[in-house]
This record gives sequence, structure tokens and C-alpha cells, in this order.
Amino acid sequence: MNSWRVINLGRRVVRRAGIGLVGLLALVQMGGALSTTASMLVSLAFYAMAFGFRFAAGFVLLLLVHELGHVAASRIVGLRAKGPTFIPFIGAVISLNRAPVNAKMTANIAIGGPAAGTLSALVCLAFYLWSDSTLMLVLAYTACLLNLFNLIPCAPLDGERIAAAISPRLWWLGSLVIGIVFLYTHNILVLIIFLFSLFALWRGEEEQDERYYQLTATQRLNVAWWYFGLLTVLALTTLYTMDLLK
Repeated sequence: MNSWRVINLGRRVVRRAGIGLVGLLALVQMGGALSTTASMLVSLAFYAMAFGFRFAAGFVLLLLVHELGHVAASRIVGLRAKGPTFIPFIGAVISLNRAPVNAKMTANIAIGGPAAGTLSALVCLAFYLWSDSTLMLVLAYTACLLNLFNLIPCAPLDGERIAAAISPRLWWLGSLVIGIVFLYTHNILVLIIFLFSLFALWRGEEEQDERYYQLTATQRLNVAWWYFGLLTVLALTTLYTMDLLK
């Protein structure tokens, strides 16, 4: 009897996963707000099955805020972005109407996501301190980890694009960090990111024109101020929320 229950449960999971994948493929034919809404709902369904509806809804909103930060930053530098499009258990992505002209512009767009994400973490923490809601505390902690992880300076994370405007040598440090994270977590997604970062290091900068990285010292310092400032705020907030969760 129990074996039949397991088989039936497996069938339902496979069927729902298949429906979700078909839905994701259909999103390729969509655009704008329709694509964003549909992909959000698909992701929400997957996360809800794994973590429950309340956390899933909050998590998807955190991802949305992060990606809208990228969209806003792209508008500020004069580019237009499509999306975001959500991919369950991967995150979300946006697409630009044209490529940035240099590493500074790329870094500005990349910073927008973690900056908005950091703000969302602080807002969730403020709501927790006001309401004593455990859900808000968990979401604050999740937002901190999500954006802190995304600032690791290795491909394909935001940190890689930001670090390029400071010094591409930071990519080596990022690959080392992501490798340590994998040894600690044994997470398959982290392993994929680690392998992707190694490939990016092997490929080097050959696909970019040298002028792409030619920035002034002031430009590099401005990016570094934002990058290390966000790292500091997120690290301190992570430690604080972790202590509250104990």
C-alpha cells in the first residue's frame, strides 16, 4: 500500500514538473509583463510545493525586487531591459536591448540588483522588529544570503560583472570562494556555478575589447565603494538575523 502511494506521488510530481517545463518553454514566445507574470506564477508553484505558500510568495517577491533593481539601473545608464523572467530554483533574469559599452556600465546595472535586494532585506527586518513575525525574519535572512551569495565575484553571478570594473583579478578569488562554498554545502547548483566560473577564467577576456576595461581610477573607486559597502551591510545584517534566529 505504501509503495503505491509513493508511485502515485511520483507520478503527480513528474506530471506537475512536466507542466511547469512546458509553461517555461511557452514563455519564450511571450514578452513584457505577461512573461514576467506567467514565470512568477510558475516559480511560485514550484517553491510552494517545496517550502509552503507563505515563504514561497515572499521569496518570489524578493527575487522580483532584486531583478527590478537591475531594470531600474539599466534605465539609469540609458539601456532598456526586458523581463524579468523567473526560472524555478535558478532565480530570474533580464535581457538588455543592447550590450553595455564598458565595464563601468555593466557594473552599474549589476549593482542595481543587490542594492535593491539589500533594501528588501532591511525592510523585512524592520517588519520583523515591528511585528515579531518569524516569517519576516526568515525572509530577511534569506534576502541577505541570496544577495550576499550573488556578490561573489565569479561568473555568472552579479559579483563577476561588478568585480570586472574594479579588477578582473578578483575573479580568481571568487572562484576560490565558490569552490569552498561547494565543499561546505555539496549543492549541485553551486557546483555548476563553480565549473562555469572556471570556464570563464579559462576563456579569459578574449571576447572583450581592451577598451571595455579601460576605466579611470575614480570610476573604479566608485564601483568598489558600492561593492564593498553592500558586502559589509549584508554581512552584518546576516550575522544579526542569524543571531535572532537562534
